[in-house]
Amino acid sequence: MFVLRACFLFFFVFWPSVFFPSASFAADPLSERDNYQTLKIPVAEYGFRGVGKDGRGQIYLTSLLKNGIYVLPPSCLKQDCATFLRMRSPLSDPGQVVGLPRGGAIVLLRLADRLIYIPFGCYSSGCLRTIVLPRTPSYPSSGVVDPVTHTVWVTEQLADQVSKIPSGCFRTSCMKSINLPVKGAAPSGMTVIPGKGLWVTEKNRDRLAFIPDACEKTSCIQEVPVPFHSQSEKLHPFSPVFIGDGKIAFLLKRGRIVSVMKTGSRGISFVFLEMERGIGRAASIVADKKGNLILLAKGSRLHVGKIRLSKNCLHEDGNSLSACTEIKVLPISGGSPTGLAEGRHGEYWMTLRNSDQVILFRLNSSHCFGEYPEIRARCYQTIAFRRGETLYHREYHQEVSH
Repeated sequence: MFVLRACFLFFFVFWPSVFFPSASFAADPLSERDNYQTLKIPVAEYGFRGVGKDGRGQIYLTSLLKNGIYVLPPSCLKQDCATFLRMRSPLSDPGQVVGLPRGGAIVLLRLADRLIYIPFGCYSSGCLRTIVLPRTPSYPSSGVVDPVTHTVWVTEQLADQVSKIPSGCFRTSCMKSINLPVKGAAPSGMTVIPGKGLWVTEKNRDRLAFIPDACEKTSCIQEVPVPFHSQSEKLHPFSPVFIGDGKIAFLLKRGRIVSVMKTGSRGISFVFLEMERGIGRAASIVADKKGNLILLAKGSRLHVGKIRLSKNCLHEDGNSLSACTEIKVLPISGGSPTGLAEGRHGEYWMTLRNSDQVILFRLNSSHCFGEYPEIRARCYQTIAFRRGETLYHREYHQEVSH
């Protein structure tokens, strides 16, 4: 009897809701549409890494997350006029760009142990050429081109060697690999002295190695130790830059120190300039045509500035950068600097790790460094790349990209 009463109660109380659903569950196209909203994807979609300029003024941007390269003509300052070239192999990790003097570029694929040659006028993935490095794993981390001989040099960090690519060589058979004197050196960067050779920073040995232009074996490499005494941590030199007049600048201790090495008939000497605490750590440096250093620093905020390397700033007993620099805050939120290159007309291109935009700034005017802590707005501009959007359902958490 109890079971029959329970079934009778269920039939009259719950059964009508099955055949006659409530108004809240009725199919209403307008109310269902209101459940969706458009949201910006909160993470970076491009992951820009390297930036470089060739001899004809084209700009090349490497995108880690898109696994490809954006090519911008000389007059292009927006995404609509850029051409995207997708890499053929997945997860290639495109990194630094080496712009070639006659046009075109070479892109370093770090995880793929390959180089990609982009001929000038190439605007499709079909005309890309792949150059396989002789040894694996190699992890090509940096590259430079000699503007006199047009020789391309590439550091292979895991292989502890440097590859020499003669002008016009776009295959493995014509490359020359030069081993560094000691294993585990981890070459982290290089800069070329036009027509003479190049300097390589050895990250794990706190040394610089000079390789003459005609050198093709280990015995002709000259190593120079960095005479900076640090008891607490390694120096880890990186980002070397040839300034001119026998001077090489590079960064130490994760960007907290800017070092200048002076070479000449009197031998080799070093100067160490400490970064100001409020500026943060230097991320990248390049040299302008007047022998100054253009610097990007990342701390609590992004800084951009110019370091004057006059005689008053290069005392061998060390000096602070405060009297030798003009550094201002770049009022851009998010992102860490990953690439820095000089453009065709003296401007500078900067890529950011976690930001879908490229920064273009000009420091050739004295008005850029005024009395205010931030750099003036007319001295820089942002090139924003469009980000995807999603349709997000508030109840079912379903996302549909479009």
